[in-house]
Amino acid sequence: MKKTRFTEEQMVTILREADQKPVAEVAKRHGISDQTIYARRQRYGTLEAADVKRLRQLEQENGRLKKMVADRDLEIDVLKEINAKKMVGARVRRQQVAYAEGRGLSRRRACALLSVARSTIGYVSRLIGPDADVVPPMRTLAAQYPRYGYRTIRIFLERQGHVLGTDRMYRLWRQEGLQVPKKRPRRRVATSRPRPLPPTAINHVWAYDFVFDTCANGQTLKCLTIIDEFTRECLAIDVAGGIRSARVIEVLTQLVSVHGAPRYLRSDNGPEFVARAILRWLQTAAIETAFIDPGKPWQNGADESFNGKFRDQHLSLQWFRNRVEAKVSIEAWRRHYNDVRPHSSLGYLTPAAFKAKHLLNNAPRSVVRTDDIL
Repeated sequence: MKKTRFTEEQMVTILREADQKPVAEVAKRHGISDQTIYARRQRYGTLEAADVKRLRQLEQENGRLKKMVADRDLEIDVLKEINAKKMVGARVRRQQVAYAEGRGLSRRRACALLSVARSTIGYVSRLIGPDADVVPPMRTLAAQYPRYGYRTIRIFLERQGHVLGTDRMYRLWRQEGLQVPKKRPRRRVATSRPRPLPPTAINHVWAYDFVFDTCANGQTLKCLTIIDEFTRECLAIDVAGGIRSARVIEVLTQLVSVHGAPRYLRSDNGPEFVARAILRWLQTAAIETAFIDPGKPWQNGADESFNGKFRDQHLSLQWFRNRVEAKVSIEAWRRHYNDVRPHSSLGYLTPAAFKAKHLLNNAPRSVVRTDDIL
């Protein structure tokens, strides 16, 4: 915009002079054209120099007030958005200051609103260097096993050579935002209630139950899960559309031929488990039954816990196109559960490793007599 030779007060003074003298004479004296005087007369009218000065001051004050209101509204909006989130820790507060700066606030004002010292904005954590090698494999494992928590992922990292403490692992887990979605809380049973027939050795108590699901083509999946309560090992998951007592007997016979017969077999009172054919077979195999009381599934807690993990960590994450695909996928997950997945109740050992360790520690040792050596 072209800058004028006269200020607004000077131009108004010239206009008032032109009101008393001819316009041509006044224009010639001040070195301006007649059209300039007529144009400025339409703009300023009959205002005096003092009125123009006062008007400019009012415009400046109005602009300052508008800016104050706009800044206040911006601060209120920013605080509403920030206060909606819980700010705990210096790192989160620095992130909020950066967010406020991105919304248009100055760093000084953003730090004052959020009660953050400006000297801490440029802080760089010294833990970034040591943690740089751990974070990528941690994120890879979290993506591979989305239903595993930080304790289980820590065991997988230790197997890869990254030894971390529980506190450090929890800090990195929270820092990367890798929280496992919470499941709906369930009503818990008093822990003081004793479980009947607690397992004391391998093949002491087996437990079995059914889990149901559906394929994409509408086929029903009925899964018979059988576990060893002492080692937490999943002995078998038989998948079919319908499983009757004869099929249950066939699966148990195969397991007994491989692992040996258990002393007790725990189950609920389902029709497949109380059938006469199964009871006769159990009596022939010298296996005692351990039926739970009706309406008390916690008495079969080991198998119920396994079924919950089976559904949460596999069935809910997979979409089987047909029953054949489901059998292959479920068998692969069973092997992963026994040989790869650490179990918290076993000291974060896998069921297979715990079983091998228990057999090694309880193996009979031969005693060599000195007389035989001599």
